[in-house]
Amino acid sequence: MKKLGEKLSEIINSEASQFGLLLVSYTISPNGLYRYYMDSEEVLSMKELTEFTKHISVIIDEGDFGEKGFTFEISSPGADSPLKDFRQLGKHVGRSFKITNKEGADYNGQLEKLDGEVLHILNEVKEKGKKKINIEPVEIDWNQIEEIKIILSFK
Repeated sequence: MKKLGEKLSEIINSEASQFGLLLVSYTISPNGLYRYYMDSEEVLSMKELTEFTKHISVIIDEGDFGEKGFTFEISSPGADSPLKDFRQLGKHVGRSFKITNKEGADYNGQLEKLDGEVLHILNEVKEKGKKKINIEPVEIDWNQIEEIKIILSFK
């Protein structure tokens, strides 16, 4: 029999598309807590997550998941979590990001558009000792990104 975490992950991943959701990450704790973080290509609502959680609960209740008790949670990753799946980006065009590529270079700027899996960023460059910020267009391939986070602003 597959490990419980693998079995739950497969079920959640296969059922997610019916709800327009993406499994972006998960964690498993030693005490039997399985957390699954979902997102979507559109704005994600709590109603969608609640309906999906109920759907998965029914599958778990009707299935064979062994004798040992466990807890599972489904939620969004949170606004300050790094994006993990390219499909998360479309709804964020126009927002600002902090990006680190695999070579360690950092970029901060607005996501202007997506072209395939290439991000077009209006990168903010501040020269040493100067207050002025220059904007330079930069293209970054999704596969070259180590970490990408939304820069939260409260305007």
